[in-house]
Amino acid sequence: MLDLNGTLIASGCEKEASDEKIITIISKFGIPVLLASDTSPASSFVQKMAARLNTRIFSPKESLARSEKRTIGRHIEDPHIRDSYAAAVKAYRRYQNRLRQIEGMDVPNKDELKKMIIVGKRIGKLAGSQNI
Repeated sequence: MLDLNGTLIASGCEKEASDEKIITIISKFGIPVLLASDTSPASSFVQKMAARLNTRIFSPKESLARSEKRTIGRHIEDPHIRDSYAAAVKAYRRYQNRLRQIEGMDVPNKDELKKMIIVGKRIGKLAGSQNI
């Protein structure tokens, strides 16, 4: 899991965990804004989890290549965690420029503005800028 600044806040691997257990684990860290998939299209499991968590899905245009996942997660040994991390990083990179713009602004509730960007809401008038 990454926070809204792209920092890794949690990782792990649960074998044969129930949907409820996964939701409980995720919820311990907050309310997710986006679920990321390393495949295109996202698996039915990711789609189901996104529906249960009422969140959007990031799925790359093409499934991530093994070499790209290794490059992004070169410091991660477990291949399942590495793949998930790579998907999360790719999703973060999609929004990175706009999130950094918000970070540099003098506005309250930066995290709320970041969440709005990720869920696809236009925030130009709220942030005082038409460029976000």
